[in-house]
Amino acid sequence: MKYLLVGNGPTQNLAIASKASDSIIQMNSCRHAPDLPVKKTHHIFISNMGEKVSAPLCQAIEKQRELLCDATVILGRNPFFYMTKRGFLQVQDWSKAHHDYHLTEAWRTLATNWKVRRVSFLSSLRLELQLRQLGMRHASMPSTGMIAYDWLLQRLKPEDTITIEGFSFEGWPGHPWAIESQLIRSMRAL
Repeated sequence: MKYLLVGNGPTQNLAIASKASDSIIQMNSCRHAPDLPVKKTHHIFISNMGEKVSAPLCQAIEKQRELLCDATVILGRNPFFYMTKRGFLQVQDWSKAHHDYHLTEAWRTLATNWKVRRVSFLSSLRLELQLRQLGMRHASMPSTGMIAYDWLLQRLKPEDTITIEGFSFEGWPGHPWAIESQLIRSMRAL
């Protein structure tokens, strides 16, 4: 199987990569959905955390319903894992509210038109530990793209391939961009 993981950043060879792929995974606002084959988009990873983020993402997906109709929505933040992590961080520093760890229910608006799944607690824990070993700060969290990449890696068979488009490794400062870039580039997926 040839997988194409598409972020929301600038792309270089999106048309060629999408034509060669068997399965496409998009994320968050699915910026490139108009340029991708509808029948190949099988998964959409979204961030279900932070009121300023998750509600607009869900609205962007709704607006592109016809382009994303065959996909399953995957919640990138496991609620139990992130509630636990938020509690741990608050015990360490009572003065911080950790608003960025607020889980939202905006994704429920998508549940009438899409199947909705979530990343498991164990997958979240394993990725957290891996990134922490590489230097991620305690209060940081992996990006939705990194979560999707890791989720896909766990499902790959030896003959499968991953191509990545639209990853710029920049944005919200709470993500460990340098670590994620190093990790993904070391796998030669870019």
